[in-house]
Amino acid sequence: MPHLTTQPKNTVSYWLTRAPQAFLRSPRFSAKREQPMAIAACGLWFLAQLLYLHYLSATPWPWLESLVESAAVVIIGGFPVLWWASGQRDFEKMAQRWQARLLLSVGLYIAIGLVLPQATRFRWHPILTNLIFADQPALNLLIFLGGVWAMVRVPFLLRQNRTPAPVLWAWISGAALYLLLSHSGLISLAFPKAYTEGFIITPIYLFLCAWGDWQRRHPPRTTPTGLGLHDIPFIAVSLFSLYWFSTPYFRFGPFVALQLFILVIIFGSGLGRAHFGYSFEPRWRDARLLAGMFLAALVTLVPLGSLLGFLPLAEFNLTPSPLEVFVYVTLFAMRVGIFEEVLFRSGLMIFVRDRLQHYGGDRQRPLVITWGAILICSLLFGLLHVGNEPNADIQLPLMAYRAVYIVMATLASLFYCLIFACTQRLWAGVLLHGLVDAIAVVFFGAALVAPF
Repeated sequence: MPHLTTQPKNTVSYWLTRAPQAFLRSPRFSAKREQPMAIAACGLWFLAQLLYLHYLSATPWPWLESLVESAAVVIIGGFPVLWWASGQRDFEKMAQRWQARLLLSVGLYIAIGLVLPQATRFRWHPILTNLIFADQPALNLLIFLGGVWAMVRVPFLLRQNRTPAPVLWAWISGAALYLLLSHSGLISLAFPKAYTEGFIITPIYLFLCAWGDWQRRHPPRTTPTGLGLHDIPFIAVSLFSLYWFSTPYFRFGPFVALQLFILVIIFGSGLGRAHFGYSFEPRWRDARLLAGMFLAALVTLVPLGSLLGFLPLAEFNLTPSPLEVFVYVTLFAMRVGIFEEVLFRSGLMIFVRDRLQHYGGDRQRPLVITWGAILICSLLFGLLHVGNEPNADIQLPLMAYRAVYIVMATLASLFYCLIFACTQRLWAGVLLHGLVDAIAVVFFGAALVAPF
């Protein structure tokens, strides 16, 4: 890296030019701080989820059902993502254990949920009961677990050059058959006959698997030093697992897809988690940066959002309840922040950086590569929020609202990307994400998606 002139560390220029270039170096993490952070975060997450379901949900849940649902969200969804970001991991052993634990924990959770007094509280209950066969929850549960088993096996088999093609495609066929039947009215009484989503997504899934199989048999000629185009089918197949947990719907479903992404890409690529900045290690120096970024985000996003009609001033609430603030900050950080920061910062932003380094190499200044990754990732992050819908308090037409949403999400992402580049860790961006989203919803009533 070219020699850089010394700049005072407390200036805006330093944090916009010098500090982000740490993004181009490999960081070192401390597992002694990462593991306590994972346990503490899961405890806060469980408490916030429990309080939300029992007190703040539109239809408050009973205590027993709230406990079971909150435990499932944290244990099945959140804990692996946080715990894996500590210490060194054996990819093969971790992948095998995770598959078995996932099936066991999901099966146990559903079995417990089915016998609870208010089992219908769980959103998966009415669909699962009639998923393939009418009013046969136990049989449908076995079919569902079989479909999940096939789905989680496929990305790992695609990563292995030694997997025989007939074995690979037997697993792919099983996963695809389940996907077709569970997302169409072909057999299931849970859906109308006109429901045909499965006929669209199943061929896409098969195409991605075929692409991954071709890539498996034609690996790069040289050892990759970063993410490349050859990783795209493996990323896509991993994230496609969202469909297995969307119908029937499970709150922890997005995190199963995120876990697959972490295992198959972050660990399975062999590049090491330091390459991806996959760590939630807390540091005091990052806390100071977080405070500055939070103030900068408020000064930028609140006036602009109010001017554009995204943050309705008529709904401004200066005195929300402390319970509501705690729950929404925690859940936006844990549920939304962790998912999007790992996927977009440790995933997309790293991919863009690696591609810019590959094509630009020594010809590009480090500042250009760093800010190129920040800007491209932020723009794509904003564009992927185009589908959000306004609530009744938003006066903007639908298309205008979506355009404003893209602008606001892109600007917010600039802060998330910048703090990730400066710290090479995820926790500050996760907390900033939670604070920004929670303030928009709790204080201004913004129409952000809150999948709690």
